[in-house]
Amino acid sequence: MEHSRSLAIILSVRRALAVLLAVVATVCAYVSVLAYWVDTVLLDTPTFMEAIGPIVNDDSARAQASTTISTTVMDVIDIRQVTDLVAPGQDIPLIDQLATDLDSLVRENVEAVVGTDTFGDLWLGEMRRWHVGLVGAVRANADESVTDGAEIRVALGPYIDLLIEQAETPLIQRLITRLVPDDVRQMQVVVFNAELVADRLELLRFLGHARPYLPWAAAVALILTCLVAPHPRHALFGTGGALAIGGAIAGTVAARETERVESLMRSTFSASDESVAHFAGTLLEPLSTWIGYLAFAGLAAMLVGVAMMWRGRPTSEPRQ
Repeated sequence: MEHSRSLAIILSVRRALAVLLAVVATVCAYVSVLAYWVDTVLLDTPTFMEAIGPIVNDDSARAQASTTISTTVMDVIDIRQVTDLVAPGQDIPLIDQLATDLDSLVRENVEAVVGTDTFGDLWLGEMRRWHVGLVGAVRANADESVTDGAEIRVALGPYIDLLIEQAETPLIQRLITRLVPDDVRQMQVVVFNAELVADRLELLRFLGHARPYLPWAAAVALILTCLVAPHPRHALFGTGGALAIGGAIAGTVAARETERVESLMRSTFSASDESVAHFAGTLLEPLSTWIGYLAFAGLAAMLVGVAMMWRGRPTSEPRQ
C-alpha cells in the first residue's frame, strides 16, 4: 500500500515536471523564431529598404511632405505683418491678394520639387542611414543611443530661392527677399518622423545575444520532457499540444503587431493602403509564416502521440 502511494507521488511529480519542461521548450522555440526574424529580417537593411520603397513613390505620402514644407515656408514669410516695409499705404484687399498669390506660388513649387526623383532619393538615403544606425545600436555591446526616429529634414533655402525665381511679379520677389533672413535659409524642416524605437532597444539586444542559445535550450528541454514523462507518447502529445497552443498565441500577437504597424504607417506617412500592406507584409509575413510552420509541427506531433496512445491502449482478452 505504501509502495503504491509513493509510486503515485513519483508519477505525479514526473507529469508536472514534464508539463513544465514542455512549456519551457515551447517558449524557447518561439522566442528562437522571433530572434531569428529580428536578425535576418528586421535588422536586414536591404529587406527594410525593399519594404519602405513603395512609400517613397506614394502620392499621399509626398502630398503630406509637400504640405509640411509649404506650411513652414508660409509661416516664415508672414506677408501680412511686414508688407508695409515694401508697399506702405496699401489697403487690406491688396495685401490679401498678395498673400493668396504667394501661398499658391509656394505650394505649387514645393509640390513640384517633392514630386521629383531627387526628393525620393533623399528619403531613401535618410531611411537607410536611420536603419543602419538602428542595427549598430542593437548589435553594440555598449549602451549606444539610437536615433529618436526616422527623420527626413530638408533645408528651406533651396525652396525659397526657387520661389524667388518663379515669382511672376517684382513685388512678390521683393517681399520674399525682404521677409526671409539669411538664418532662416538654414532652417530644416522635419518632413517624416517615425515612431520612437528606443523603448524596444533592450529587447532587441536581448534577442540578438540570446539567439545562439535558444535553439539548444528548446532541444534540451524537449529531450528532458521525453525522459521525465511517464510515457514517451504522452510527452510527444503534450509537447505537440504546447507548440500548437503557443502558435495560436504567437500568431495572434503577430497579427496585432501587423495592425499596429499598418496604423503607424498610415498616421505617420499618410501612406496608401497598398504601400502600407507591402511594408507590413515584407517585414512581418516571414515571422507569421515561421510561427505557422512551428504550430503545424506541434499539431503533427500531437497526432503522432494520439496514434501511439491508441496503439498502446489495453485490450480486453476474449472470454473463453
